[in-house]
Amino acid sequence: MSLESSISPSPLQSALAALVHKYSVSTPPQWSLHRDPSEAMGPCALLPGSKALHDPLPADAVPLLPWRSQRRFIELKRLVDDQVVAPVVMARFSCHTDGTSLGLAAILYREFDLTEWLLGTPIDSITASIQGEAANVILRLADGTVCGVEAGATLPPGAAMLDRHELIARRGVASDRVVDTQVPQQSIYLFTPQGTQVFTDTDAELFGMGDDDIALVRSALDVLRHFDRDASQLRRQHARLVQLVRLAFQSDRLRKRLNVEGACPCDP
Repeated sequence: MSLESSISPSPLQSALAALVHKYSVSTPPQWSLHRDPSEAMGPCALLPGSKALHDPLPADAVPLLPWRSQRRFIELKRLVDDQVVAPVVMARFSCHTDGTSLGLAAILYREFDLTEWLLGTPIDSITASIQGEAANVILRLADGTVCGVEAGATLPPGAAMLDRHELIARRGVASDRVVDTQVPQQSIYLFTPQGTQVFTDTDAELFGMGDDDIALVRSALDVLRHFDRDASQLRRQHARLVQLVRLAFQSDRLRKRLNVEGACPCDP
């Protein structure tokens, strides 16, 4: 393993390197972890896919889907896979940011992947209405399930992401948030003269990191553990998601529902 860098590694890269060393993970000859493709160094850069929508990926880069490593989504998918809620007939997703971490296209990328991954069925058609940095999208999946996606990058600067994912089945309803909760809850609140501080440490090995960074490091570690298997799957899913996002914007321009050509089951 070698970290190809002429500068000090980022906290993300240092955390990933520590886990690689701890678990003696056999890695590609060179690799690095970056949020932006323009910062990639070495032929095996691991990149979050949502940051690479408008620029060609480096030939050997592996886009990551870090939300799949978040506990709330893992548990939501388990409810579907184990048929605790079944059959799912409708889903309601929403995600809003201030536009700095994720713009509208990146939000749609994330939500479209969560739709296919959580429900285990490919998106068959897209109907989108987009106004500036806000969008409402209706997705019809290959098995007939309908998913409504509300997305926006219009929150005030510095605002935390607000998202919610709800599955409605003939037997049961499931959500990644506490019932009726609009704002994500924190583990610990400190009310001090300097203001309110919150703490959400949930990972004993990545103490002090936020949920998004933890998910990013964990997803990169999983890819490095199964590089030969996962790298090609992630590249294919990235290409598919970029196609779906472009189709959403095209649907808005044409004011019509568009079918997804060559729809195929998403990678596990």
